[in-house]
Amino acid sequence: MAAPAALLVDDLIGEILLRLPPDDPASLFRAALVCKPWRALLTDRAFLRRYRAFHRTPPALGFLHDVHRGGGRVIPRFFPITEASPPPIPQPEPRCWTLDCRHGRVLLHSSATSDLIVWDPIAGGRQEIPQPVNQHEDYYEYFTAAVLCASDGCDDHHECRRGPFVVVFAGADIDDAYGDDEDGVTWATVYSSSTGAWSAEVSIHLGPILENREVIGRSLLAGDALYFTVEEGRRILKYDLSQHALSVIKPPPLHIGNMVLVTAEDGGLGAAGVKGYSLHLWSWRIGADSVGKWVPGRVVELDMMISIGIGDPTTKLNAVGFAEGADSIFINANDVIFTVEMKSGSVKKIGKRGDFSTVFPYMSFYTPDHAST
Repeated sequence: MAAPAALLVDDLIGEILLRLPPDDPASLFRAALVCKPWRALLTDRAFLRRYRAFHRTPPALGFLHDVHRGGGRVIPRFFPITEASPPPIPQPEPRCWTLDCRHGRVLLHSSATSDLIVWDPIAGGRQEIPQPVNQHEDYYEYFTAAVLCASDGCDDHHECRRGPFVVVFAGADIDDAYGDDEDGVTWATVYSSSTGAWSAEVSIHLGPILENREVIGRSLLAGDALYFTVEEGRRILKYDLSQHALSVIKPPPLHIGNMVLVTAEDGGLGAAGVKGYSLHLWSWRIGADSVGKWVPGRVVELDMMISIGIGDPTTKLNAVGFAEGADSIFINANDVIFTVEMKSGSVKKIGKRGDFSTVFPYMSFYTPDHAST
C-alpha cells in the first residue's frame, strides 16, 4: 500500500499534467516520455476525460487548404499551426477537395470516385459515402456538405470521433437556370452513419444563381441550424436540423467575397468581414415581431498586422476562415495567415505563407493515447 505522502505526490503530479496546454501537443508527448508512470497517466482514459473537460475547447491544430495544381487537379493539404509530436498529422489523399472540418472529423470529396469521405486525421479512420443524386438521377454540379457529431447527449464533442455522425449535403442544379421553373432550386439531404442512408430531400427556390461565383460555400453550425454562404455571401442558406427545412437570409452589409460566417456572442448566427484594416462583426437577431435583422457589433482594428512581419502599407486583408468553439477568425494578409480572437481582439501571426483564399480550421485534442492508434 502506497504511503500517504506518495499518494499526495501522485495527485500533485496529476494536477500539474492536467494543466499542460492542449495547443502545444508536443508538451504532452514530452511529458509521456519522462517515465512509465507519467505515460500511464497520460494515456489513461479517465485522466484524458478530465483533461478534455478541464480545457473544454479543443485547440486548432492547423487548417486544411486545397492546393490547385495543373490540369485542374486539386490536392488538400494540412498546415499545422502547433508543434505536434510524434509525427504530424498525415496529409489527406490526393484527388480530393475539402468540404468541411468539425468535431474531430474532416469531410472530403473524391474527384476520382465522386464519393464523400469522412476522415479522422488523428486516429486514421475513414468512411466513404456515396454522393446523393438529384431528381434527374444525376450528380449535383454545384454542392457542399457539412459533417456533424450525432451522439446522443454529446455537447462538448471531446470523445465523439468514434461515435455516429451525420452529413448534411446541399446541392444546386442550375443547368436550366434560365429555361424553366427549376431556376435556382436548391436541395438538402442528410446521411446518417447509423442507418447508412440518405434522407428524403427538401428544397427551396432561390431564383437566379450566378454560375461564375462559388455557388454554395462553407458552413457554420450555430444552435440547431447549419448556415451556408451562397454566391460568395450574397445570400445565406439556413438548414434547420430539427425541422429538416431550408430558408434564406440576406447577408449583412459586408463586402461580398470577404465575409465569413461566425458564432455570435449569444451562440447564434454571426458574420465577420474586413473593410480596409478593420474587422466588422455582425449578429443576426430575431425581434419581438419574429422578424430577423442584422445588428452591428464590435469593430476590431487590424493595423497591428502591418507591424507584425508584413511591413507593407498596401496590404490587403481577407477573412478566409473561422474556428468554431475557439471563436478565432483566420485572416489572409498578403498571403500570410493571422488569427483574430473575437472576444479579446488579440492578433496572432501563424506564419504560413500561400494563396489562402479559403481555409478549414481543424480542431481536436491531440494526446499521447493517439500514439498507439
